[in-house]
Amino acid sequence: MPALPFDGDVQRRSSSVTGPVSMCSTNTQADTVSGARAHERALKRLARRIASAWLAVVLALALVPAAHAVPLQRTQFDHLTTGFELVGQHRDLPCEACHFNAVFKGTPRDCAACHGVGTTVRATAKPATHILSTQRCDACHTPIAWKPAVTFDHTQALGSCSSCHNGVQAQGKGATHIDTNLECDACHSTIGWAGAVFRHTGVTSGCARCHDGVKSTGMPANHIPTNGAPCESCHSTTNFTTFAGTVMGLTAHQAVIGAGVACNACHETAPYLGMKPSTATAAADSRPSAALDKNHPLTGDCGQCHDTSTFANSALRPANHIPTNGQCVQCHTTAGNYALYSVTATHQGVTSCLGCHGPTVAGTFANIKITTQPGNHIPTGNLDCNGSGCHSTSNVSTGG
Repeated sequence: MPALPFDGDVQRRSSSVTGPVSMCSTNTQADTVSGARAHERALKRLARRIASAWLAVVLALALVPAAHAVPLQRTQFDHLTTGFELVGQHRDLPCEACHFNAVFKGTPRDCAACHGVGTTVRATAKPATHILSTQRCDACHTPIAWKPAVTFDHTQALGSCSSCHNGVQAQGKGATHIDTNLECDACHSTIGWAGAVFRHTGVTSGCARCHDGVKSTGMPANHIPTNGAPCESCHSTTNFTTFAGTVMGLTAHQAVIGAGVACNACHETAPYLGMKPSTATAAADSRPSAALDKNHPLTGDCGQCHDTSTFANSALRPANHIPTNGQCVQCHTTAGNYALYSVTATHQGVTSCLGCHGPTVAGTFANIKITTQPGNHIPTGNLDCNGSGCHSTSNVSTGG
């Protein structure tokens, strides 16, 4: 910086111009004017020197490199050179969020070292509802966002499936899931929910709780009427297609008829799955036409003549069967053995006791021994047994 003049220098220069006081008085006025002009010139020189000095300072500052003139911008630093690339949420954080007290060396790079309870950085930690896992955060999550987790390695999962897949930590069973207490992996794989195969082992009843057409496959529209008879009456729990609509056994027929389905509900025209209508040349599952069997009744319930195991003539109901409009299974509750019957069931729907217990008919029916009025029975006149006030169809014991 140039040297600046000071008062002594100005005074010396002024005195050299004005001269001693003892000079001739005729020069006094001229000397005074000359001294004033010299002083003015000195002040102007001083001002020029001060201005030059400040200009030098400004120029010097202008020549300082830009790196020292302004703070370093973040975009000018490649964070990848540290071995930790800033992507996703990390990219928008201020430096001091991770680097405390301007200390850069030793900043952790592992997710859990920052995203954990009690860490220096105090970044968002795993919540209490997080699934149990030994995996690193970045094995499932990305720096872009926590949710959704991109991948999950089930080989590192701790505990059972339902400990995570409970609708809180991870997706649980939906509203239409079948009723079960089994663990997820009993049917599903870790690859995906779809394609699950339900293992019916141990399931012996209650099929309709799942097979309702919503949770799982239900009865097709052309299924035979069942009146609520359980699926397992006809189908197997180990193989749902055991009954494929081609053969319906005796047990299945007994179950359906026992539920109140009349034979002709299916066998009148055979419109249901697996059934074949009879033709003019071949008998099948429906009532035969007059062209095929002119002696076959055109109306009436099949059970009046046929049993539930076959339509063959050998299985026809005997001609001397007790008079009844009830289904076979009402009385014959043991499948395949029609010699056995329920006494109580034979009286259901009966209104005329003497039709079987009359002395002229009681001993004429097949496979049954019917009691009639003994010779010493009190006289009843024209009263039927159930109208006498002594007996009833619900209690056939002597004396009612």
